[in-house]
Amino acid sequence: MQFTPQQLTGGPKFHHQTRIGNWSEDQELEELRLKDFLAQKESGQLKVTAKQRQLEECLQPAELSDSPDGYLRWGQSVMMLNHQAKGWLSVNPYDEVTKTSEAFIMTTSAMSNPTVRNVFILDRVDDQDGYDDDVIHYGQLVRFVVPPFGSKMRRATFLHSEMVTALAAAKFSRHQEVTGLAEPSGETKWQILYPDVTVRLEMEGEPVPAGSPFVLRHVQTGSFLASDEIPYTNIFGCENEVHCFAYLSLNKTQNLVGEKKGELTGEVPLRKHGLPNIWTIRTATHDGQ
Repeated sequence: MQFTPQQLTGGPKFHHQTRIGNWSEDQELEELRLKDFLAQKESGQLKVTAKQRQLEECLQPAELSDSPDGYLRWGQSVMMLNHQAKGWLSVNPYDEVTKTSEAFIMTTSAMSNPTVRNVFILDRVDDQDGYDDDVIHYGQLVRFVVPPFGSKMRRATFLHSEMVTALAAAKFSRHQEVTGLAEPSGETKWQILYPDVTVRLEMEGEPVPAGSPFVLRHVQTGSFLASDEIPYTNIFGCENEVHCFAYLSLNKTQNLVGEKKGELTGEVPLRKHGLPNIWTIRTATHDGQ
């Protein structure tokens, strides 16, 4: 092969139409690149085409359930809004993590339209939990389920969290990691609790109103679902990280005085939750905004 001085020094080269240097090989190389591009375009393997296909899969519209009586019921399709991040809880099937089963990262997104990635089904954990009706009550165990969609999520995915370890922690905050797990387990059980700790005990067992604030407690670890303004960039743009952490106030609540009087015990929570722990469930008739 013959190369021009420019090519030997890594500089700009002549076009193959200029019959100088290694023009024949340059022409053949350009033809091969064009054939490779056209083949990738036809098979949908181009990065631009692949991203467009991923977005189309994840942003398909979904329907929310009605709540005509104002209460949440089992089997309803709902969305969850975080008060601090001002985003909607969403799953990203193209951001996988290593777990015992398929698992995908959860984030909060500014997109408020109901889509297949941000609509959850309220699933009852135990039919023998002491309540005969299908209304959800404060303190009941619940699973949040994302139905399968697209080419990556072929099975239903359950909102999941686990204790912080060297291999399992939120990417930026290093708090408890929250994912969508492709199988139900003890780590996918949650409790809807009243947000005001001063009347939480009295509100336990009462029906949960749609569109009202609440906190979500992870049963196995005792931590609380949270989201803060921590940027998490993915194929959908800049979203916010979701994790489990108890954002409690730092002020003194006179616990010892109440214990001395016998009015409460050390197990009664009295420090109020911060906005990262506050969520609202949205239905078709109650948006909670």
